[in-house]
Amino acid sequence: MKNVAQILTIAESGDLAGAHSALDSLLSMGSKNVDALKLRARLLEVAGRFQMEAKIWSQIAKIDRDDVDLHQYVTRRQNEDRENFYFTDTLPNGGKKFYAFPRQMVRHASIGLAGCLFFLGLARLSPIYPILNHPAIMLTAFGLFVICPWIAILITYTRSLRFVTVSKTSFEVATRFKTHTFDWSSVEQVYLAQDDRQETYQLSLVIVNRNPDSPCFELHFNEHTTAIRARSYLIREITGAWGEPSYVARKSIDIQTRQKIIA
Repeated sequence: MKNVAQILTIAESGDLAGAHSALDSLLSMGSKNVDALKLRARLLEVAGRFQMEAKIWSQIAKIDRDDVDLHQYVTRRQNEDRENFYFTDTLPNGGKKFYAFPRQMVRHASIGLAGCLFFLGLARLSPIYPILNHPAIMLTAFGLFVICPWIAILITYTRSLRFVTVSKTSFEVATRFKTHTFDWSSVEQVYLAQDDRQETYQLSLVIVNRNPDSPCFELHFNEHTTAIRARSYLIREITGAWGEPSYVARKSIDIQTRQKIIA
């Protein structure tokens, strides 16, 4: 019988199925093992199974209402409820529009601001260090710390997601200059895919068309990297309109030869 630490090692190795199986065995010996339940909740959250995760935390609340991780989960849920209020609109004929949060653009803007301040600092130091007045040094610094970050901001802006809309008939993706519509009748599959090929698990929402000549949509779906707020509400809308997504490993989805809209 493996303990929670050993099961965590199994999960970190990429064997989530093995981790769930080991947790089943451990919880069969004691269903009130809070550490085991919290690990299961974390694995479900990583896989995008938000409703099942909520049920596990409900179990934990019945056992220990003062658990610190439980309070953090409740806070996260409250934040998501607020995001659902501020970052979504209900459509007249049913469904929702989810407005995107430009995380990458904000990140590049922060780098650009820091670069501008650094360049101004160099300019202020030039009377003390005359070498900084050399045109080649000043132009290089201006290009590196001011121009490059703002070029990155413009490129990110042109490629960024504006919103996604889930209705009874379609899933709509709007970038800055184009809107892509996926009719549910033409969708082959909707996936919530885990990618364990990086240092941490990456979650993606992937929508695949039946027509191989039509583009697919892939949205980074980790809590702190996704452009879409209120993730569980988006999955709830998709489940109501199309059906529950398939939960798979990212490497099992073969869309390498297709055009992809990535956000």
